[in-house]
Amino acid sequence: MRDRVMGDLVKGQVCLLVGLLLCVALMPEGLGANNGMSFYGVHWETFLPYAAGLLSAALFTRRALHDAAAASPAPGKVRHAADAFAVLLAGIILTPYTVSGAVDWTHRLLGALLFALQLTLAVRLLAWAHADAFGGAFLLVQLVGGVIAAIYVLQDDGFLLQGEATFQFGFGALLIRTIPLLPGSVLSPSPSIDPTLGDPAVACCGDGDGGSPA
Repeated sequence: MRDRVMGDLVKGQVCLLVGLLLCVALMPEGLGANNGMSFYGVHWETFLPYAAGLLSAALFTRRALHDAAAASPAPGKVRHAADAFAVLLAGIILTPYTVSGAVDWTHRLLGALLFALQLTLAVRLLAWAHADAFGGAFLLVQLVGGVIAAIYVLQDDGFLLQGEATFQFGFGALLIRTIPLLPGSVLSPSPSIDPTLGDPAVACCGDGDGGSPA
């Protein structure tokens, strides 16, 4: 279970990063457009890597959080947060801001809800896991990215994409750092048996004497 959870978390972040890098390589002007990652969702040249990266990140992260939920003090809330995370990301993909003013504001609202959800979940995981300085540092990175995004979200020029990317990096790194530290046993490595000892009953007891000590 632990390997699957950690694997899904890493896969989600890799998919998001690769999708974003492909988008930037295809249309580098998006870095200065101040429309965030969403810039790549309104151009056919970049829509596929944009949508694939976000959806893959949503699905892998959702599955990891569902699997890890039992190790947290509030499994139901973690699962609900995982579902909401995936739904909000899908909603962001399906509301390209260039369609109309109403769709644009819906897109912005979904983005704000996503950021709030991620920040709330990050703080709770950090507290539950009694995380170390690395976890705190990743939360700080997430906060810095959120502040940058908040400053530029309503401006014509700026670094919205850079703020969003920083926020997402901090969130992903915090998940990878804190989830293995959750107190529940579901993520603990399974105890291994030394194959040289053979079957426990044979190793501890005499052979052929009805199980009496050797």
